[in-house]
Amino acid sequence: MPLKQDLKLFCTVFFAIIAFPAFAVDIHEDAGTTGAAFLKIEAGSRPAGMGGAFAGLANDVNTIYWNPAGLTAVGERQFTAMQNFSIADISSQFLGYAQNLDSKTTWGASFLGAFTEIERRRGPTDEPDSTATVGGFGAGLSVARTLSPELSVGATAKTISQQLDVEDSIGAAADVGILLRILDNRLGVGVAAQNLGFLDTGENLPMNVRGGIAYHVRTQSNPESTRPPQDMFALAADVNYPIVAGYPTFHLGAENWFYDILALRVGYSFSQGDNPKNGLTAGFGLRRIGEASLENVNFQFDYAFVPDEAVGNAHRISLLLRF
Repeated sequence: MPLKQDLKLFCTVFFAIIAFPAFAVDIHEDAGTTGAAFLKIEAGSRPAGMGGAFAGLANDVNTIYWNPAGLTAVGERQFTAMQNFSIADISSQFLGYAQNLDSKTTWGASFLGAFTEIERRRGPTDEPDSTATVGGFGAGLSVARTLSPELSVGATAKTISQQLDVEDSIGAAADVGILLRILDNRLGVGVAAQNLGFLDTGENLPMNVRGGIAYHVRTQSNPESTRPPQDMFALAADVNYPIVAGYPTFHLGAENWFYDILALRVGYSFSQGDNPKNGLTAGFGLRRIGEASLENVNFQFDYAFVPDEAVGNAHRISLLLRF
Protein backbone atom coordinates (compact mmCIF):
# COMPACT_ATOMS: atom_id res chain seq x y z
CA MET A 1 0.00 0.00 0.00
CA PRO A 2 1.49 3.41 -0.91
CA LEU A 3 2.66 5.67 1.90
CA LYS A 4 -0.03 8.27 1.16
CA GLN A 5 -2.79 5.68 1.58
CA ASP A 6 -1.18 4.39 4.79
CA LEU A 7 -1.16 7.89 6.29
CA LYS A 8 -4.76 8.44 5.21
CA LEU A 9 -5.72 5.26 7.05
CA PHE A 10 -3.74 6.47 10.09
CA CYS A 11 -5.81 9.67 10.22
CA THR A 12 -9.10 7.78 9.70
CA VAL A 13 -8.46 5.37 12.55
CA PHE A 14 -7.24 8.19 14.82
CA PHE A 15 -10.49 10.12 14.49
CA ALA A 16 -12.45 6.89 14.96
CA ILE A 17 -10.61 6.34 18.26
CA ILE A 18 -11.54 9.87 19.36
CA ALA A 19 -15.21 9.27 18.58
CA PHE A 20 -15.61 5.75 20.01
CA PRO A 21 -15.01 6.33 23.75
CA ALA A 22 -17.25 9.39 23.71
CA PHE A 23 -20.20 7.04 23.18
CA ALA A 24 -18.84 4.12 25.19
CA VAL A 25 -18.08 5.95 28.46
CA ASP A 26 -20.32 8.21 30.50
CA ILE A 27 -18.83 10.71 32.95
CA HIS A 28 -19.59 9.53 36.49
CA GLU A 29 -22.29 11.50 38.30
CA ASP A 30 -19.91 11.99 41.24
CA ALA A 31 -17.16 13.50 39.10
CA GLY A 32 -14.59 15.13 41.33
CA THR A 33 -11.38 14.35 43.13
CA THR A 34 -10.26 10.71 42.94
CA GLY A 35 -8.03 8.73 45.27
CA ALA A 36 -4.64 7.21 44.44
CA ALA A 37 -3.80 10.16 42.17
CA PHE A 38 -0.25 8.80 41.75
CA LEU A 39 -1.70 6.27 39.28
CA LYS A 40 -2.01 9.17 36.84
CA ILE A 41 1.78 9.59 36.69
CA GLU A 42 2.66 8.26 33.26
CA ALA A 43 5.41 5.64 33.25
CA GLY A 44 8.54 5.69 31.11
CA SER A 45 10.75 8.43 29.69
CA ARG A 46 10.32 7.25 26.11
CA PRO A 47 6.49 7.63 26.09
CA ALA A 48 6.76 10.93 28.01
CA GLY A 49 9.12 12.35 25.38
CA MET A 50 6.51 11.48 22.76
CA GLY A 51 3.81 13.49 24.50
CA GLY A 52 2.19 10.47 26.14
CA ALA A 53 1.26 8.73 22.88
CA PHE A 54 2.08 5.04 23.35
CA ALA A 55 -1.05 2.83 23.52
CA GLY A 56 -0.78 1.99 19.81
CA LEU A 57 3.03 1.95 19.63
CA ALA A 58 3.33 -0.38 22.66
CA ASN A 59 6.53 -2.22 21.72
CA ASP A 60 8.72 -2.31 24.83
CA VAL A 61 8.34 -3.07 28.55
CA ASN A 62 6.91 0.42 29.23
CA THR A 63 3.67 -0.83 27.68
CA ILE A 64 2.82 -2.54 31.00
CA TYR A 65 1.49 0.87 32.04
CA TRP A 66 0.05 2.04 28.71
CA ASN A 67 -1.49 -1.09 27.20
CA PRO A 68 -0.63 -4.55 28.60
CA ALA A 69 -1.51 -6.20 25.28
CA GLY A 70 1.70 -4.73 23.84
CA LEU A 71 3.83 -7.04 25.98
CA THR A 72 3.64 -9.63 23.20
CA ALA A 73 6.04 -7.40 21.23
CA VAL A 74 8.80 -7.54 23.87
CA GLY A 75 10.58 -10.39 22.10
CA GLU A 76 13.10 -10.98 24.90
CA ARG A 77 13.54 -10.25 28.58
CA GLN A 78 13.32 -6.55 29.34
CA PHE A 79 13.72 -4.52 32.52
CA THR A 80 13.23 -0.80 33.00
CA ALA A 81 13.66 1.66 35.86
CA MET A 82 12.45 5.29 35.72
CA GLN A 83 12.95 8.23 38.05
CA ASN A 84 10.74 11.29 37.63
CA PHE A 85 12.06 14.59 39.02
CA SER A 86 9.21 17.09 39.34
CA ILE A 87 7.75 19.78 41.57
CA ALA A 88 7.34 19.94 45.36
CA ASP A 89 10.09 17.37 46.00
CA ILE A 90 7.77 14.60 44.85
CA SER A 91 9.74 11.46 44.07
CA SER A 92 8.06 9.08 41.63
CA GLN A 93 9.41 5.85 40.20
CA PHE A 94 8.44 3.09 37.82
CA LEU A 95 9.92 -0.40 37.59
CA GLY A 96 8.93 -2.95 34.98
CA TYR A 97 10.00 -6.43 33.90
CA ALA A 98 8.70 -8.62 31.07
CA GLN A 99 9.62 -12.07 29.77
CA ASN A 100 8.22 -14.50 27.22
CA LEU A 101 6.67 -17.69 28.59
CA ASP A 102 6.35 -19.19 25.11
CA SER A 103 5.95 -18.01 21.52
CA LYS A 104 2.49 -16.57 22.24
CA THR A 105 2.46 -15.61 25.92
CA THR A 106 4.38 -12.93 27.85
CA TRP A 107 4.22 -12.09 31.54
CA GLY A 108 5.37 -9.00 33.38
CA ALA A 109 5.64 -7.31 36.78
CA SER A 110 5.59 -3.62 37.63
CA PHE A 111 5.79 -1.04 40.41
CA LEU A 112 4.60 2.57 40.24
CA GLY A 113 4.93 4.88 43.22
CA ALA A 114 5.12 8.51 44.28
CA PHE A 115 6.21 9.87 47.66
CA THR A 116 6.97 13.19 49.31
CA GLU A 117 7.73 14.48 52.78
CA ILE A 118 5.40 16.93 54.53
CA GLU A 119 6.06 19.10 57.57
CA ARG A 120 3.84 19.30 60.65
CA ARG A 121 3.58 22.47 62.73
CA ARG A 122 1.47 23.57 65.66
CA GLY A 123 2.41 27.21 65.13
CA PRO A 124 4.30 29.62 62.83
CA THR A 125 7.76 28.22 63.56
CA ASP A 126 10.83 28.14 61.33
CA GLU A 127 11.42 24.47 62.00
CA PRO A 128 8.64 21.86 61.76
CA ASP A 129 7.56 19.93 64.85
CA SER A 130 7.79 16.70 62.85
CA THR A 131 7.79 15.34 59.33
CA ALA A 132 5.90 12.53 57.64
CA THR A 133 6.23 10.68 54.33
CA VAL A 134 3.04 10.48 52.31
CA GLY A 135 2.25 8.95 48.95
CA GLY A 136 1.28 5.63 47.48
CA PHE A 137 2.23 2.79 45.21
CA GLY A 138 0.73 0.14 42.97
CA ALA A 139 2.34 -3.27 42.31
CA GLY A 140 1.08 -5.39 39.45
CA LEU A 141 1.37 -8.68 37.58
CA SER A 142 0.59 -8.75 33.86
CA VAL A 143 0.01 -11.34 31.16
CA ALA A 144 -0.44 -10.89 27.40
CA ARG A 145 -1.40 -13.40 24.73
CA THR A 146 -1.10 -13.37 20.95
CA LEU A 147 -4.41 -14.52 19.45
CA SER A 148 -3.28 -14.17 15.83
CA PRO A 149 -0.34 -12.56 14.00
CA GLU A 150 -2.33 -9.30 14.02
CA LEU A 151 -4.16 -9.37 17.36
CA SER A 152 -3.08 -9.58 21.00
CA VAL A 153 -4.76 -9.05 24.37
CA GLY A 154 -3.40 -8.38 27.84
CA ALA A 155 -4.34 -7.67 31.44
CA THR A 156 -2.73 -6.45 34.66
CA ALA A 157 -3.89 -7.11 38.23
CA LYS A 158 -2.48 -4.75 40.85
CA THR A 159 -2.66 -3.98 44.53
CA ILE A 160 -2.74 -0.36 45.68
CA SER A 161 -1.54 1.23 48.90
CA GLN A 162 -1.98 4.90 49.77
CA GLN A 163 -0.46 6.54 52.87
CA LEU A 164 -1.76 10.02 53.67
CA ASP A 165 -1.23 12.19 56.74
CA VAL A 166 -4.79 11.70 57.96
CA GLU A 167 -5.82 8.37 56.46
CA ASP A 168 -4.34 5.25 54.87
CA SER A 169 -6.09 3.09 52.32
CA ILE A 170 -5.62 -0.06 50.30
CA GLY A 171 -7.30 -1.28 47.15
CA ALA A 172 -7.12 -3.38 44.03
CA ALA A 173 -7.45 -2.63 40.34
CA ALA A 174 -7.05 -4.10 36.88
CA ASP A 175 -5.95 -2.87 33.46
CA VAL A 176 -7.12 -4.63 30.28
CA GLY A 177 -6.00 -3.97 26.72
CA ILE A 178 -6.19 -5.05 23.12
CA LEU A 179 -3.75 -4.34 20.30
CA LEU A 180 -4.18 -4.77 16.54
CA ARG A 181 -1.20 -4.61 14.18
CA ILE A 182 -1.91 -4.53 10.46
CA LEU A 183 -0.31 -3.44 7.17
CA ASP A 184 2.70 -5.68 7.75
CA ASN A 185 3.11 -4.30 11.29
CA ARG A 186 3.29 -0.71 10.07
CA LEU A 187 0.00 0.32 11.69
CA GLY A 188 -0.82 -0.38 15.34
CA VAL A 189 -4.16 0.35 17.01
CA GLY A 190 -4.60 -0.17 20.76
CA VAL A 191 -7.31 0.40 23.37
CA ALA A 192 -6.84 -0.05 27.12
CA ALA A 193 -9.01 0.47 30.19
CA GLN A 194 -6.95 1.43 33.24
CA ASN A 195 -7.39 1.41 37.02
CA LEU A 196 -10.68 -0.47 37.10
CA GLY A 197 -11.07 -1.14 40.80
CA PHE A 198 -11.68 0.26 44.29
CA LEU A 199 -10.20 1.68 47.48
CA ASP A 200 -11.41 0.53 50.90
CA THR A 201 -12.15 4.16 51.82
CA GLY A 202 -14.80 4.35 49.10
CA GLU A 203 -12.92 6.86 46.96
CA ASN A 204 -12.99 6.44 43.21
CA LEU A 205 -9.80 5.42 41.44
CA PRO A 206 -8.65 7.48 38.41
CA MET A 207 -10.24 5.06 35.94
CA ASN A 208 -9.86 5.88 32.27
CA VAL A 209 -10.02 4.51 28.72
CA ARG A 210 -7.02 5.13 26.46
CA GLY A 211 -7.02 4.66 22.71
CA GLY A 212 -3.96 4.94 20.51
CA ILE A 213 -2.69 4.55 16.97
CA ALA A 214 0.87 4.39 15.69
CA TYR A 215 2.37 4.24 12.20
CA HIS A 216 5.88 2.85 11.62
CA VAL A 217 8.11 3.59 8.65
CA ARG A 218 10.73 0.87 8.53
CA THR A 219 14.39 1.56 7.94
CA GLN A 220 15.30 -2.13 8.16
CA SER A 221 13.00 -4.83 6.87
CA ASN A 222 12.58 -8.31 8.31
CA PRO A 223 9.63 -10.04 6.59
CA GLU A 224 9.80 -13.04 8.95
CA SER A 225 9.37 -10.96 12.10
CA THR A 226 5.93 -10.67 13.72
CA ARG A 227 7.06 -7.78 15.93
CA PRO A 228 7.26 -4.07 15.09
CA PRO A 229 10.74 -3.00 13.93
CA GLN A 230 12.93 -1.25 16.46
CA ASP A 231 14.84 0.77 13.82
CA MET A 232 12.17 3.09 12.53
CA PHE A 233 10.46 6.40 12.32
CA ALA A 234 7.13 6.35 14.16
CA LEU A 235 4.14 8.65 14.45
CA ALA A 236 1.71 8.08 17.33
CA ALA A 237 -1.49 9.57 18.68
CA ASP A 238 -3.47 8.79 21.86
CA VAL A 239 -6.76 9.91 23.34
CA ASN A 240 -7.31 9.46 27.08
CA TYR A 241 -10.89 9.59 28.44
CA PRO A 242 -11.37 9.68 32.24
CA ILE A 243 -14.32 7.52 33.31
CA VAL A 244 -14.90 9.10 36.73
CA ALA A 245 -13.61 12.65 36.62
CA GLY A 246 -11.70 15.10 34.49
CA TYR A 247 -11.51 15.94 30.84
CA PRO A 248 -10.17 14.01 27.83
CA THR A 249 -6.57 14.63 26.86
CA PHE A 250 -5.06 14.29 23.39
CA HIS A 251 -1.48 13.25 22.74
CA LEU A 252 0.69 13.36 19.62
CA GLY A 253 4.25 12.09 19.30
CA ALA A 254 7.06 11.19 16.92
CA GLU A 255 10.28 9.22 17.26
CA ASN A 256 13.20 8.57 14.92
CA TRP A 257 16.13 6.23 15.51
CA PHE A 258 19.42 7.04 13.80
CA TYR A 259 21.75 4.10 13.05
CA ASP A 260 20.17 2.09 15.88
CA ILE A 261 22.08 4.27 18.35
CA LEU A 262 20.36 7.63 18.85
CA ALA A 263 16.65 8.40 19.04
CA LEU A 264 15.09 11.87 18.98
CA ARG A 265 11.54 12.36 20.20
CA VAL A 266 9.00 15.15 20.29
CA GLY A 267 5.40 15.29 21.43
CA TYR A 268 2.46 17.51 22.23
CA SER A 269 -0.51 17.06 24.57
CA PHE A 270 -3.61 19.19 24.95
CA SER A 271 -6.97 19.17 26.73
CA GLN A 272 -9.83 21.37 27.87
CA GLY A 273 -11.31 22.07 31.28
CA ASP A 274 -10.22 23.58 34.57
CA ASN A 275 -6.76 21.96 34.54
CA PRO A 276 -5.61 21.80 30.92
CA LYS A 277 -2.44 19.92 30.01
CA ASN A 278 -1.13 21.71 26.98
CA GLY A 279 2.41 21.83 25.76
CA LEU A 280 5.37 20.36 23.95
CA THR A 281 7.55 17.55 25.25
CA ALA A 282 10.92 16.36 24.00
CA GLY A 283 13.42 13.62 24.67
CA PHE A 284 16.14 11.40 23.37
CA GLY A 285 17.39 7.83 23.68
CA LEU A 286 20.79 6.17 23.45
CA ARG A 287 21.45 2.45 23.17
CA ARG A 288 24.30 0.05 22.59
CA ILE A 289 25.29 -3.56 23.12
CA GLY A 290 27.40 -4.34 26.17
CA GLU A 291 30.93 -5.62 25.95
CA ALA A 292 32.78 -8.67 27.33
CA SER A 293 30.51 -10.44 29.85
CA LEU A 294 27.65 -8.06 28.94
CA GLU A 295 27.77 -8.68 25.20
CA ASN A 296 24.26 -10.20 25.29
CA VAL A 297 22.75 -7.14 26.99
CA ASN A 298 21.32 -4.17 25.08
CA PHE A 299 21.49 -1.00 27.19
CA GLN A 300 19.12 1.89 26.48
CA PHE A 301 19.11 5.25 28.27
CA ASP A 302 16.10 7.55 27.79
CA TYR A 303 15.50 11.14 28.88
CA ALA A 304 12.35 13.26 28.63
CA PHE A 305 11.69 16.93 29.36
CA VAL A 306 8.06 17.71 30.20
CA PRO A 307 7.51 21.47 30.70
CA ASP A 308 4.40 22.79 32.41
CA GLU A 309 3.77 26.50 32.94
CA ALA A 310 1.23 25.85 35.69
CA VAL A 311 3.10 23.42 37.95
CA GLY A 312 6.70 23.50 36.75
CA ASN A 313 9.01 21.40 34.62
CA ALA A 314 9.66 17.69 35.01
CA HIS A 315 12.70 15.66 34.00
CA ARG A 316 12.52 11.90 33.55
CA ILE A 317 15.37 9.48 33.16
CA SER A 318 15.08 5.77 32.43
CA LEU A 319 17.28 2.75 31.93
CA LEU A 320 15.98 -0.10 29.78
CA LEU A 321 17.80 -3.43 29.49
CA ARG A 322 17.17 -6.11 26.87
CA PHE A 323 18.81 -9.44 27.63
